[in-house]
Amino acid sequence: MKRNTLTLAVGGLLIVIFGLWLCAFQVRTIEVAVVTRFGKPTREITAAGLYFKWPPPIQHVHKLDQRIQKLEDKLTEDLTADSINLLTSVYMGWRITEPATFFPKFSGGSVTDAQKILTELLRSSKRAVVGKHPLSDFVSAGGDASRFAAIESEILAAVQEKVRANSYGIAVDFLGIKRLGLPETVTQSVLE
Repeated sequence: MKRNTLTLAVGGLLIVIFGLWLCAFQVRTIEVAVVTRFGKPTREITAAGLYFKWPPPIQHVHKLDQRIQKLEDKLTEDLTADSINLLTSVYMGWRITEPATFFPKFSGGSVTDAQKILTELLRSSKRAVVGKHPLSDFVSAGGDASRFAAIESEILAAVQEKVRANSYGIAVDFLGIKRLGLPETVTQSVLE
């Protein structure tokens, strides 16, 4: 008799643990979560804690990292306002601000897909801003200060505007020029 009671108690405990495992989930402080019902987002969770949901066939939880993500574009050649080729590389920091908007826009909350889109937005914004400025705004041989900070702010504002216009659920927090260079063919003529 004692054995049957013990077996039932252990079996009941295992069923409760398995039920909690299926219906409970934890959101950490560095995460946000999107709960989907049959593939459609139903709620977003931005506060850390323990939450409950229906079992997996009905609801799924997709956790997204809400920390700042770093994105760096490759060194690309752009034309300045005075028709000189300039090699530039830019970095930026972005984060997910609206998980329920971000999740459906990027196939299940794919950060890789978001970075591809952001890379294209960054390149087009950088190309447009670099094309408005002469080389002297980037490089100063005399005592004049270059306009780096203003140019970085222009690129940041252009990227932020495009992100806002497309409603990606993303915020771009900072942006900076990482590298600047001249193609080898131009270097000689500039130094002369």
